[in-house]
Order: sequence, then C-alpha cells, then structure tokens
Amino acid sequence: MREEAAGGDVVVVRLGRPEAMCAVTLDSLTELADDIARAVQPGVRGVVLAGGDRAFCAGADLGLLDTALAGDARKALDPIMDVLPAIVVGLRDLPVPSVAALEGPAVGVGMSLALATDLRIAGRSASLIPGYLRVGGSPDGGFSTFAARSMGSARALSTLIRNRRLRADELADLGLVEEVVDDGGAVDAAVDLLAGLAPVAPLALEHSRRLLETAWALPLEDQLDRERAAITELWDSADYREGVAAFLEKRPPRYTGT
Repeated sequence: MREEAAGGDVVVVRLGRPEAMCAVTLDSLTELADDIARAVQPGVRGVVLAGGDRAFCAGADLGLLDTALAGDARKALDPIMDVLPAIVVGLRDLPVPSVAALEGPAVGVGMSLALATDLRIAGRSASLIPGYLRVGGSPDGGFSTFAARSMGSARALSTLIRNRRLRADELADLGLVEEVVDDGGAVDAAVDLLAGLAPVAPLALEHSRRLLETAWALPLEDQLDRERAAITELWDSADYREGVAAFLEKRPPRYTGT
C-alpha cells in the first residue's frame, strides 16, 4: 500500500497483510513491487518502507510453505523468486533515499528487504532474524549480499547459522540503524529523517550506491578508476552544475535527474 506522508514529499510504502504480521505471499509481493515502481513522482524526496504495527515482516506465509510441501515446491515458489528480485532492484534503483521503518520482527525475506534500503529506523522492540537455515533454506532477496557487506562475511554467516535475533540496540551498535525510537514511532521518525535531508541528486545517488557495492571486492586501483569514471560522467550532468551553483548561491538545489 502506498501513502503520502504529511507534506507530500515523502512516500510511505507498506507491506501488505498486517493482520498476518505482513507475512509475504505472491500477491502481496506483486503489489509491493508495483508500489515501489511507482513510488517516486515529481516532488518526492524519499521513500519509507514499512510493515505493520506488530511486525515489519514475518517472512514467508505459512500457507505458501504448506502448499510447497504438499505439491511441486518449484511450481509454488518459483513465482516468488521471479518477483522478489524486482522488489530488491527496485529499492536499489530508487532515485531518492529509502528508509526501512522497523517495528517488531523482520524475519527471512523481511530482513532482506530491510537491509535492501539505504537507511533504517528501529522501534525498541524491533529485531532482524535470518530464519532461513531454521527451515532448511538458504538466503534470498539479496540477504547474502547485504548482510555480508553490512556485517562482514564471518558475522553474517554466524548470524545465519545461529539464527541470531539482532535486537534494536545491537543493530544500532552495528551501524545497521540510524536511530532507535519508541515502539510505534518508527514510521514518523523515518519520515522526519527523509524530510530533514538536503535534496539528493538522483544520478549522484545512483553512482554512489554502485561504487559502494563494488568497493569491498575490487583492488584499490580498479576502484579508483571507477570513481574517476563516475565523477567525470557527473561533471557533464545538469544536476552537477545545479548542485555547485546552489552551493555557491547558498540556496536549496533543484535537481532534475539529468
């Protein structure tokens, strides 16, 4: 479900089925993919990804898992694997910053979606729980990438094997959340965070994400080449000229993504 926050410059996209702790089904994921794809309209400066009041996301719906066990698992689960990458890539390709507003647990795919956003705000009772190995599965939804980058490969594997519940205070210590707030306040805090940010140039945000995605794997010389290629491409953009002009004129920039 897509909704505009007060002021209209921040959009809140909610995972469906709050009555089921936002456990995902094919229908709810398809709706989420559509909501993310159309989240950013002119004037929108940020996107909040939120679940329900009791849980950000309880993982896969038990009915879906029962169906997979009772029949052809591939037939039941392949459609999920088709739509999930579109959601993750959609979040990473947003031309504005994104924040996950975490209330209660984010399990399995819920943890993956939370880690796919740029930033996170957590209620005091929020937690991230891998869940995958507990049911004999391996990670999906980009978990292996995001967890390894944000926690390091060793800690990520330990978290998977032990199925560790990472509580809000530990998430803050790990740098995985920007702020821990009172329960029920994560969405408002996420909206305030985005509304308080200076406008971010879409092309610069895209290049910055891509550079950070490769930084841990490439030799320094290769990463320096990538940085040079990115910044020199931005020099030719209207947004770069606008950003410099706005800084010199001491006014807010008006970026167009060109």
